[in-house]
Amino acid sequence: MPRERVELFRQSNTIEKEKIIVLAFEGNDTEQIYFEEFKDSEKFNDELIYLHLLKRPKRNTNSAPNHVFKKLKKEAKDEYSFNEHDELWMIIDTDRWKNIPEIINECKKLDNMFVAVSNPCFELWLLLHVKNISDYTEEELELILKNLKVTSKKNYIDIKLTEILGAYNKSNPKPEQFIPHLKNAIEQAKNLDSKNEEFPTLLGSHVYKIIEKLIKH
Repeated sequence: MPRERVELFRQSNTIEKEKIIVLAFEGNDTEQIYFEEFKDSEKFNDELIYLHLLKRPKRNTNSAPNHVFKKLKKEAKDEYSFNEHDELWMIIDTDRWKNIPEIINECKKLDNMFVAVSNPCFELWLLLHVKNISDYTEEELELILKNLKVTSKKNYIDIKLTEILGAYNKSNPKPEQFIPHLKNAIEQAKNLDSKNEEFPTLLGSHVYKIIEKLIKH
């Protein structure tokens, strides 16, 4: 039997909200830490929305979009009683997985499941907070899109973030360095999404679509 909505809200120590939004992540650390900090920030519209994060155990390496999709559907949609206003979002990247159109098509079959894709990765969304992307040359933008491994632990975008922030560790990001610049990230992500694609086939991040639903206006 699905859990009653009131039980979910009671667990969160909140009054009844207008909407539940559930997020499931491809990554184990960066996205989860970012959204946990965002949820606790003054920018989050906690008066109207209950935000639930699905956490994948460290030992669970099933991060491919099809596994994230199954986790989101099973642990959220099948476990709680959702109404027509609630939303379930997958946050995934293009840099390793090639079946994103298939996942999007599966989500379309359901009323309230959505996907926010970053190309090449979630770190691009972070970069949009702290850097004007138009400052980069075409050659640099191509390198950002390819996001090749530079060291054993850092890809090209990680290096760019390190240059700007002085240090960057995707296993321990510092959301307080990014969240104050959320407006800049949203504006830049929208500009990159000028074609209004289902997912960015070029450089871009659709994480802004979730943030616009969660942010205080």
